[in-house]
Amino acid sequence: MSTTERLAGRQVLVTGASGFIGARLAERLVVECGAEVRVLVRRVGRAAPLSRLPVEIAVGDVRDPASLAAATRGCEFVFHCVRGIDGSERDRREIDVEGTRNLLEASAASGETQRFVHTSTVVVYDVPAAGELDELAPRGGAPDPYADAKRAGEDVARSYASRVPVTIVQPTVVYGPQAGVYGREILEELRTTRIPLINGGTGICNAVYVDDLVTAMMLAATSERAVGESFLISGAEHPTWAEFFGGFERMLGVSHTVPLSADEALAAWKSASRRAWLVPQTLRAIRGDALLRDELLSTREGVLIRRLAERLLPAAFFAPERWNDRSDPAERASEELPLAPFKPQVIDFLSSTAKVRIDKARELLGYAPAFGLADGLRLTEAWARWEGLLEA
Repeated sequence: MSTTERLAGRQVLVTGASGFIGARLAERLVVECGAEVRVLVRRVGRAAPLSRLPVEIAVGDVRDPASLAAATRGCEFVFHCVRGIDGSERDRREIDVEGTRNLLEASAASGETQRFVHTSTVVVYDVPAAGELDELAPRGGAPDPYADAKRAGEDVARSYASRVPVTIVQPTVVYGPQAGVYGREILEELRTTRIPLINGGTGICNAVYVDDLVTAMMLAATSERAVGESFLISGAEHPTWAEFFGGFERMLGVSHTVPLSADEALAAWKSASRRAWLVPQTLRAIRGDALLRDELLSTREGVLIRRLAERLLPAAFFAPERWNDRSDPAERASEELPLAPFKPQVIDFLSSTAKVRIDKARELLGYAPAFGLADGLRLTEAWARWEGLLEA
């Protein structure tokens, strides 16, 4: 029996269904599998992208146990895709850790959950600087609130193994239509900043197209051999970061990446942390409109910004020929864009040449990635163009 047949007509709960991965999972469960899908959202408005699908909407919060009892009732499969992205660091950790605990408790109490698929991340591991990475690698690494919270969430999931059949998936760099971090944000950064290519972009990206991840999640939910296991999920190829970012540059028709050593990138981050980035960005925004510029800079706030900028920026920035430049913006864009500062843990991640192995997922799940980077980027570009993300 195929995966789609195993899920056909089954009651399924998807948390985080208003997000990138959860939304695509919910769509495929409905369209391809014919599953009866319930989605958990905090606000009805966040379910708007799912309105075209015949899904049941359950309003609730993983931090609210009472709402989870109703959400899990009758569900045979639970896909936990929620990720703490809003609020303070404490709020995000509460979602990733206590939210996972609450959902597992509700699933266990229902007595109906046949599989709980917990979505984690590759960064729970101490990603090495080189070599290979598999599920036997040590967990941990440099302190990072996000990674620490995801590790704790995994620990909670494993602690329920005697009460709920749990499987953990650990995606790598997930991209594709509707992607946030590895989609919209990259396009926006390439428009407004120069992105550092750490060590020339020679680090390994370990990209996985969203549909390959969703396929792996459905396999994890239906394979008996997956119970109690964790699976790294990546693509079959190992593109470099230069190739990955280069694909997005080609979509926009720009060349806004800058080769830097890891030490240079770290120095740039330290420098950026001491700067008021709002100042140069504000001045650039008003540069093209002389009347608006004069009006804004004549206000008390404008005078303050100008004085602050004069302390932070080189004198050449204020030269009349720069402010009155009528040359083609595309010709000067790259040299004028600020450098995007990367945090130390991001620099380490982008520097690593370690290749993620997916042997375990291949063997136990029958996972076979279907999308190479070229195909995935082509589909991503079609979506970005349709959304107007590539317009000047």
